Amino acid sequence: MTTFNAITQKLTQNRKTLLPVAIAAILAGLALIWFGLLRTVTVVVDGRPLTVRTPALTVSGVLRAAGVPSDPANRAQPTQGRLIWNAPLVTVQTAREVVLSTSDYEMTFESAEAIPANLLQTAEIPLYPQDQVRINGAEVDPLEPVQQTDGFVLQYLPAQPITLEMDGQTRTIYSAGPTLGMALEEAGLDLSPQDVVSQDLQTPVDGPLQVSIRRARPVTVSVDGGTVNGLTASTTVGGALLALDIPLQNLDYSVPPESAALPEDGQIRVVRVREELLISTDETPFQVEYQEDPNTPLDQTSVIKAGQNAIYATRERVGYENGQEVWRYSNPAWQASEAEKAIYGYGTQIVNYTEVVDGISIEYYRKISVYYHSYKPCIPNTDICYYGTSSGLPVDKGIIAVSLPWYQMFAMHRVYIPGYGYGVIADVCPACYGQLLIDLGYSEENYDPMPNGWTTMYFLSPAPDNVPVPFP
Repeated sequence: MTTFNAITQKLTQNRKTLLPVAIAAILAGLALIWFGLLRTVTVVVDGRPLTVRTPALTVSGVLRAAGVPSDPANRAQPTQGRLIWNAPLVTVQTAREVVLSTSDYEMTFESAEAIPANLLQTAEIPLYPQDQVRINGAEVDPLEPVQQTDGFVLQYLPAQPITLEMDGQTRTIYSAGPTLGMALEEAGLDLSPQDVVSQDLQTPVDGPLQVSIRRARPVTVSVDGGTVNGLTASTTVGGALLALDIPLQNLDYSVPPESAALPEDGQIRVVRVREELLISTDETPFQVEYQEDPNTPLDQTSVIKAGQNAIYATRERVGYENGQEVWRYSNPAWQASEAEKAIYGYGTQIVNYTEVVDGISIEYYRKISVYYHSYKPCIPNTDICYYGTSSGLPVDKGIIAVSLPWYQMFAMHRVYIPGYGYGVIADVCPACYGQLLIDLGYSEENYDPMPNGWTTMYFLSPAPDNVPVPFP
């Protein structure tokens, strides 16, 4: 009994000694296990790397160790919940708020997906090649990841069918562009300013469209002696001319005509047409009647009544094409006016004038221009001499010979000839008939003639009672 108690007591003492040692051994073992499980893991969160040391055996544990909030919408690689052994890298794409906007509705959800096409597929929206995707209003490639780390608006613009009728063919293009012009540009349709589009290029593409396009064609117009080249989408000749600012005016015409379809070769000829109205006249002179006019000075003429010619007119119409006469039509002549006889008055009023000639003041009532010769009694180079005159006075200086009609009217009239002096009309000059000719007389002894020429003959005052009027 004593031995059993001693043994028991000893065992009790040994137990008290070994318990701390056992506990220490267990703790040491646990510590070894802890440090043995610790590992270094790189956690990339939204592209930002973070290094952590953790004994976690799952991806979720690693993320908790990295301070990444647990969110089922986050996307981790490897996936959350999986055991992690020797994987040194965990990538996490945190979920962002996505506002999906379409033409029919708008919805909001959270997703860690970065590729727009996958987001649309999640929303059960099929994506076609010409559809347009925008992130916060900017067009993006739907197959490229979104670089935005915050929430964003994903806008889906489905391509709309545009039926084109062009060059005699029909085709359909698809576009999500905002306007028709941008849709045509996307389709590679380069339009010239002269092309005609059935709808405005700013028309919104918010539904199916029917559009016809008429391509401009080259046109050459021969006009006004030259050529004008241009482009026009018009289908008629007249429309092409208007487009090139070559309108037909008045009687102008074109080849082909305005209403004709634009020829395949684009060649147009413009013919400028004009007409002229020509009026030619033939006049029959009016007759003149003279009568004395005591209120008009001698040798001057007055118009008592104006005369009028008889006028016969002929009218012609002349047509020109491009400046060349092509036709002419004449109308019968007609009398435009009848002849009316004129009445002229010849002055009978005697007016005395004073003039200084050859330094001498003379008074006269009439003067005329005459051409003069000189003569003497004997004919040169002959033995023939005539010393007498028609008036009976001898041939001498101061004797003036005139034509017979003048002599009959002015015989013995006193005159003055510049450079010759005083004289009297006292002889007849047979060679002076019908002309303004006079002969200046000299005697054989004082024959010193002036050179032949024009001069003025003054009829000296006072005027005789038988002054002839009018002057012959």
